[in-house]
Amino acid sequence: SRVFVFGIEGSNPRYSAAPPIPFQVWINPQIVWASEESNWMWEGCLSVPGLRGWVGRSRAIRMRGLDENGSQKEIELDGLAARIAQHELDHLNGILFTQRTPSSRFILPHASMDAQEEWGEHWPSDGSRRTALGELSDMM
Repeated sequence: SRVFVFGIEGSNPRYSAAPPIPFQVWINPQIVWASEESNWMWEGCLSVPGLRGWVGRSRAIRMRGLDENGSQKEIELDGLAARIAQHELDHLNGILFTQRTPSSRFILPHASMDAQEEWGEHWPSDGSRRTALGELSDMM
C-alpha cells in the first residue's frame, strides 16, 4: 500500500499566506484527471530542508483512492490542496520538488526568500519574484 496524509491547520509558518486545508488520508491514491491550466508556487519540503523551488503544477485534479477506513473515495481538488496532493504523490513515486523546477536557477536557499524584494527585476522570473510563500501564481 502507498499512503499519504496532508492538511494545514491554522497558520503554518512555512507557508504563512496559505489557507487552512482539512486533513485527508489517502491510501493507494491515483490522479485520474488533471487540468491543463497550471499555477506556480515556491514549494519546500521537509525532505529537502533549507531549499525552495519554483514549481508549476496542474491547477485542479481528480484523485481516487481509499480513505483511512478502506472506503473508496474520489474527489476533485483545486488550488493549494491540488498542489499538495500532487507533491505528496510525487514522493510516493520517488520524485522531489527540485526535479519539477524549470531549471536550477529556480531552486533557492529558503533564507533568500526574506530578501525577495531585492532580487533583480525579472529574476528568476516575473511570477516567482512577485509571489510570497504560500501564495499561488498564474505567471511563471
